Amino acid sequence: MTPPAPLSLPSPARLRRAPDGGAKALARRFGDVLRVGDGVAAERVIEDALASGMAPAAIHALVIAPAMVRIGELWEARVITVAEEHLATSVTQRALIRLFQNQSTRGVLARSRERVLLAGVQGQRHVLGLRMIADVLEAEGYDVLYLGEDVPVDSLREFLLQHRPAVVGLTMGLHGETASLANSLWTIHDADPEIRIMLGGRAVPAVLWSVGYPRVASSLEVADVVEDLLAGPPQPWPSAVDRLRTDATRPDDAGDPGESDPMAAMLARAVDDVAEVARDHVRRAETYRDMAFRDPLTDLANRRAFEDALRALTEAPTAADGAILTIDVDAFKAVNDQRGHAAGDQVLRAIGHAIRNAVRPGDLPARIGGDEFAVLLPRTAVAVAADVGNRIRAAVGAGTDPPVSISVGVAPLSADPRAALLAADTALYEAKAGGRDRVVGAPGLTV
Repeated sequence: MTPPAPLSLPSPARLRRAPDGGAKALARRFGDVLRVGDGVAAERVIEDALASGMAPAAIHALVIAPAMVRIGELWEARVITVAEEHLATSVTQRALIRLFQNQSTRGVLARSRERVLLAGVQGQRHVLGLRMIADVLEAEGYDVLYLGEDVPVDSLREFLLQHRPAVVGLTMGLHGETASLANSLWTIHDADPEIRIMLGGRAVPAVLWSVGYPRVASSLEVADVVEDLLAGPPQPWPSAVDRLRTDATRPDDAGDPGESDPMAAMLARAVDDVAEVARDHVRRAETYRDMAFRDPLTDLANRRAFEDALRALTEAPTAADGAILTIDVDAFKAVNDQRGHAAGDQVLRAIGHAIRNAVRPGDLPARIGGDEFAVLLPRTAVAVAADVGNRIRAAVGAGTDPPVSISVGVAPLSADPRAALLAADTALYEAKAGGRDRVVGAPGLTV
């Protein structure tokens, strides 16, 4: 079996917003197979969704989540038993493993390694939606600490103090635990006022949406919510939470609306454990794959990853819509000769950092040789690619010590990856010959 392309194209943000197409029909199919507990059929729905071009995050939000919401409604209305609800959850876990594997093998170059902690409020169970959120954020490159359901406030504090997350996500899907949610919020603010908080679940009191806590409605938008939180200021302590903390009332029917079934609950926990073991195997495989396709010095893609992605992109029907940049450090030999190879390596690391921060989501930066770099830009006109090249050039000049300059060649992609790379290299040589520290287009192109 041919392994999947090691690096993702196009941009994660674009994939998160991919049109749903036949998502409603797929969600109905997924709901039907959940009702009968058919794991094989559930995986088939996921495969069909992937084959249709839907992004994993969109499948989470538009196919799996609506079906599971319906299962939850049937359970709360006592139309199905708690055992049937557990069976549907188990089937969904099996489907999520398949989707998690697909997300991981996409190999998104993470723009953030920030830690995100996710937990179900104390007393809250059946938090499969939170598991979906965890999978999506992990695929986006965040360091996810998933605590799961029914996390006591004291345990939450211990995890906060031990792991120091940048963002905490809490979920509350069943009414009756408002005081627990408020106590959890107070605990987070008290442990570290710098921690950002997001909330999800239909039972979260409406007042909390208006006091600065963003609402995560689905896994389709969660990465954007986290990015906005990290870019924004810390959240002030809202006085509304103090009022909620004093509200310890609980409806008589709060909690499990269905009958108790210890055996079903035990089997559900076993399925969760097996699912987490499967995820761990996927993560280990991803680690080995990452070692094979990532340059250890700059943390960019390596030449093998770049060539695989270039070949995959040029074989796509939209190949002509893309562009390629080749980059060479000007007079890099002088850095090594005058300051030593350790200093040279430090300059290369700084260049890699500058390139990674200057490109757009979905662009693929790589180190393809000693002081040679390249960037793939899918669905990008040459003029726009030249702008990206100039942004990289400025970032490298400002971000290296000693300061170095780069020369950049720009060329459009074509069905022949070698020809596209040769055209970019030809432009790069012209940039060198023309005085260095500039961006030059391939022969016949003006940039």
